[in-house]
Amino acid sequence: MAKRKIGLSIIVLIVAATTMVSGTYAWFLVGGFAELFDLGFDVIEAGGGIEIQGSAGKAYVVEGGESADWGAFLDRDCFAEGELIAADGKYAPVSSADGAAFTKVGLQGGYFASLTPEKGKDYNEMTIKIRSTTSEAVTGTMHVALTGNDAGHEAVSAARISVTYKGQTTIFAMAGDSTQAVTSNDIPAETVIDANNNSIIDSSETNGVVSLSTQTITELSQSAADQNKYEGSLELAEIPGNTGSETIVVRIWIEGNDTDCTGEKLSAKHLAASISFGSVSEDETPAA
Repeated sequence: MAKRKIGLSIIVLIVAATTMVSGTYAWFLVGGFAELFDLGFDVIEAGGGIEIQGSAGKAYVVEGGESADWGAFLDRDCFAEGELIAADGKYAPVSSADGAAFTKVGLQGGYFASLTPEKGKDYNEMTIKIRSTTSEAVTGTMHVALTGNDAGHEAVSAARISVTYKGQTTIFAMAGDSTQAVTSNDIPAETVIDANNNSIIDSSETNGVVSLSTQTITELSQSAADQNKYEGSLELAEIPGNTGSETIVVRIWIEGNDTDCTGEKLSAKHLAASISFGSVSEDETPAA
C-alpha cells in the first residue's frame, strides 16, 4: 500500500503600499506610511476542506454572495472594528519584542519620547477562526511571505508579521542585525538622546530609562521564483473539526527600532504580505 498526500489550501493575500508623509513629531522623522490595502473577496480565501470566520463572526460562502457564520471568503466587514487600519489609513512605526504587545516612540529635536500605539491605526491585527469542514481534526502548515517591488527591498526589510496560534507567537522577518525592540512604555521627555543620529534607540543610548529586548525572529528565505519575495512557514497542529475552532491572530507592522525604518528608505515603497494555510491528509491507495 502506498500513501498519498493531498494538500488542502487557504490563500490570504494582503497588499499594502507604504508612502512617507511628513510629520513634526514622529519616530525616525516620519509621520506614517500610506496608503493601506483595502480588503476584498480576492484577498482572503479558503478552500480544500477548511473554512474560516472573521472576528466579527461572519464570512462569505460564495464570493459576493450572502454572508454566513463560516465560509470560504472574508471581506473587511468580517472583522471587528478596530482591528484593521482604514483603507485610507497609514502605518506608523511601532516596536514589539514578542509580536503581540507594542510600543511607540517619537523623535523630536534629537530626543526620544513615548507615544501610544493604537491597534487598527498604527498596525494591523487580524483575528481569524479556522476549522476543518469535517468532524476530523487536521494538521496544517501556514505559509507567510513579504514582497517588495524594488531592488532594495527597503520596506520589506523593516516589516514584520507575527502569528499567534495556541498561545505561541512566531515573528517572521527578513534576516538583519536590527532585532532590539523597545519595550518601555514611559520614556521621560528629553532624557534619551539619539547620540549617533541613526534614528533608533541603541543599547548605549537607553540612559537607564529605556528597556530593550531582543526579538526572536524566524527568518524568511528569498523565493526562487521572485527575488523581491521572502517566504517562511509554520506548522499548525490539530486544527479542530467542525464542532470546534481555533483562533489565529496575525499582526503586520513596520518595526520602528529597525535601522531600515527610515523615511529615506521607506518613502513610496511597496509592501505586500501574503499568507496561506494548507491542511494535509494521508490517503491510503493501492500500490502501483
